[in-house]
Amino acid sequence: MPSGRGPKPSESTLRILCGKAAGMCQFDGCDKRLFYDAVTLSQFYTAYVAHIVASSPKGVRGDPVRSHQLSDKLENLMLMCDTHHKLIDDSKTGARDYPEAKLLEMKKQHEEKLDTICKLMAIPETEIVTFASPIKGTIPVSVDYKLAANAVLPSRKPSSLFERFAFDIKSVHAYKSGEYWDDVSKQLEEECFQIKRFVERHANAHLSVFPIGPIPLLIKLGETLGDKINIDIYQKTRTPDTWAWQSDVITNEFTLEERTTDNESRIALILALTSDISEDRIMAINNFGATYKIKAQRNDVDSIKSSADLSEFWHLYQSVLDNIVNRYGQNCQVHLFSSIPVSAAFEVGRRFMPKVHPQIVVYDDDGGFFEALRIGE
Repeated sequence: MPSGRGPKPSESTLRILCGKAAGMCQFDGCDKRLFYDAVTLSQFYTAYVAHIVASSPKGVRGDPVRSHQLSDKLENLMLMCDTHHKLIDDSKTGARDYPEAKLLEMKKQHEEKLDTICKLMAIPETEIVTFASPIKGTIPVSVDYKLAANAVLPSRKPSSLFERFAFDIKSVHAYKSGEYWDDVSKQLEEECFQIKRFVERHANAHLSVFPIGPIPLLIKLGETLGDKINIDIYQKTRTPDTWAWQSDVITNEFTLEERTTDNESRIALILALTSDISEDRIMAINNFGATYKIKAQRNDVDSIKSSADLSEFWHLYQSVLDNIVNRYGQNCQVHLFSSIPVSAAFEVGRRFMPKVHPQIVVYDDDGGFFEALRIGE
């Protein structure tokens, strides 16, 4: 049976090891750069090649047969700093605290992490846009940038580690007042102007929008940004705590109920996705002669769980607007009552076609429906 140390790794094996480790210590949580000093930036070599199964049968984690078999094999080698190389090879505690399986898992996780990072270098970038406005004008909300940035992976990567477009819109006016909605709409348009200027300078810019706020204002946000900018919209879920879509496929069905007349300018469009909306409440606002109601088969806060669900909804919504124009003409007025997720609200505004669709009066519900704002004026 052979004794002493096994064969040394070849130069090519060591180069591959350094490459897979990206020149960093592979001990879990260390990631120390081993080829320059972090303070002085002086270049020097502080890397150690550590054996998982010791090169000698008498070494820490040594084996009578496998030590020599694995001594020069890439899968048995780790790149480490001086501190952690000494730690795992300590004659008293190394084998106990850092057995073969534990070190193999460290090596595997380190190399998989770097592989993921390298793959991200090839995927397209996106600008993260966060938008927050108090619910009912008083309930504070916020968007966690890190959660938003994680949601775009792995199909896209954030263009920056920091927030470039973070909008926080508030008003001192009473929530149901015209002054409130004039104020927040003006703020929104000023903020969106920054985005449009950015897109003008970066023709291939892509936006990922993460909004929380009153539904009418999110509709206004979608209308103001429009459909000429390349945008992905996201919505927050409580469980799990994420902005990522919860499915990749269609999970719901959306249907249309309509009551129409041949000549009617008083038109109500009801969007009942997260909860139903009684038509009695709508008729209390105005005796609408025509009503269109889009309903979700699954009527709850998760009525839209995927971008495929969202696409199904807005295609139906847009076709309803087209039908209204064909029946009543562009000069009619649509009164919009909604109980919808934020992603649907954004798309309602974004899919509005100026000079094609009729003006839309958008209502909000706060102890009763009231007119909040208009799009298409």
